[in-house]
Amino acid sequence: MTRPIELASVVLALFLAGNAGGETVRPGFFSVRLPVIAILHDELFVGEAVGYLDRTGTLEVKSVLDSADKCIGTFRYTGTDTGVVQLRCDDGSEARLSFDGLGAFSGYGQGNTGRGPASFTFGLGPGEAASHLKVPRGKKLVESAAGPRLESVRP
Repeated sequence: MTRPIELASVVLALFLAGNAGGETVRPGFFSVRLPVIAILHDELFVGEAVGYLDRTGTLEVKSVLDSADKCIGTFRYTGTDTGVVQLRCDDGSEARLSFDGLGAFSGYGQGNTGRGPASFTFGLGPGEAASHLKVPRGKKLVESAAGPRLESVRP
């Protein structure tokens, strides 16, 4: 029986191997799904990123306030632990965000949209994500039974 840590090590090694041989590998069999928390236009979005062995992937996030308000995009690593995200939202805003990996399956990024600052994390829970996000003034990121949410800070 394979222990979880051994399986994670194998997946990590495959993920980091990335595009070492120059081939492009896109099948869903070797992919990883990670939670995404984002602050776009001072609003909280949550969703998921899917990463592939070729060090590319997709992401989709939806507004916590209005699930019909969503953004989708693609990402790719441009260095060992850095990369870029191209994001397009339903409201027409677009962003090119840069990111830094904290580990093989987590990281954070930031940039701007036409409507204001944007920041996001992947593979982190709300407690860890908060320090990497541009949370609007007077708000804090908290975990609730329904998931992450922005809460007003009392003076």
